[in-house]
Amino acid sequence: MTSKTLVASLFAVVAAAAATAQSDRIHLVNGEVVKDVKVTDFDVRSIRYKKSGSDQSKPSDQVARVVLGDFKTVYARGLNDADLMLTLAKEQIEAKNSVMAQLGLTGASARYFDTGRPAEAVDALNLLEKTYPEGGLLPEVYRQKFEYYMGAGSSGVASALTVAKKYETAAIGGAWPPGFAIEAKFFQVLSEKSSPNEYQQALRGVISRAGGSNRTVANRASIELAHSLRESGKGEEAKRLYDDMVAKDGADDSSRAGAYLGLGKILFEEASNNDKDKYKEALLMFLRVRLETRDAWPSLQAEALYQASQAAIKWRGPEYRLIVARCRGVLLNDFKNSEWAEAVRQSR
Repeated sequence: MTSKTLVASLFAVVAAAAATAQSDRIHLVNGEVVKDVKVTDFDVRSIRYKKSGSDQSKPSDQVARVVLGDFKTVYARGLNDADLMLTLAKEQIEAKNSVMAQLGLTGASARYFDTGRPAEAVDALNLLEKTYPEGGLLPEVYRQKFEYYMGAGSSGVASALTVAKKYETAAIGGAWPPGFAIEAKFFQVLSEKSSPNEYQQALRGVISRAGGSNRTVANRASIELAHSLRESGKGEEAKRLYDDMVAKDGADDSSRAGAYLGLGKILFEEASNNDKDKYKEALLMFLRVRLETRDAWPSLQAEALYQASQAAIKWRGPEYRLIVARCRGVLLNDFKNSEWAEAVRQSR
């Protein structure tokens, strides 16, 4: 083989390796991360990928999040612009890049919801459902709509319940993996709150069912149970659940954020005007949501910022005014459409 042929052959090998670079990641509901893979397909029943040259798969109900290595490159111009991200997602639909398109559509819808444009968000989700009726991110259609309606307060609860029931019907009727039906049931429990005892019993049932098939749902149901216990005067039992979640390996960010919020509220409620150290502890616990759980639901991050500002006001320690100003500034800038931002605006 001549040197020129050898160089050409080496170049071809390098080019082929670059083209098939395995830089995708799959985050599972048990906290495990499958790294250095190439996702090849993602439908509502399984995600398929290549790892170290072999074809592998996981049930879709075990997938918490998919990160494509070239997502930020493909959507570079639309990362902070929902309209542009939606346009780029439509280009991916035309290009037959189904996984990339699904991620773009759900990314655009999330940004629409975050910026107070729910009609456009629903349009993006409906486009996903129409284009990919068996898509792996189809459950995200129900999740995002449910969270939006629940975040709207009492006026949105009925709509949230409707979404949860439709989710369960789709999961059971479509013979989706069992973790999705369990998640749908959890959503129904959240939107059907009755008496504290009945609510807590229903949550314990979800935790029991979800423990073996959807750890993320089990974790989030545990946090909701802890919140209910704290609100009904069972602080010690609630604290044990919060502490367990903080110490648990692989817990998702939203569950840990809920635990930090709950622990912060317990500290705040235990404090008094003469117990500045307790208010400081509460402040630091609320700040952990922002510092340690950046992927938590926006509603949790917004509440944590508001509660941190309230704790700082009670603490009144060194530079507390600066802390209050920064928390409120981030809240009003990043979560301006949340109920907590509105609470700040009304207090001025």
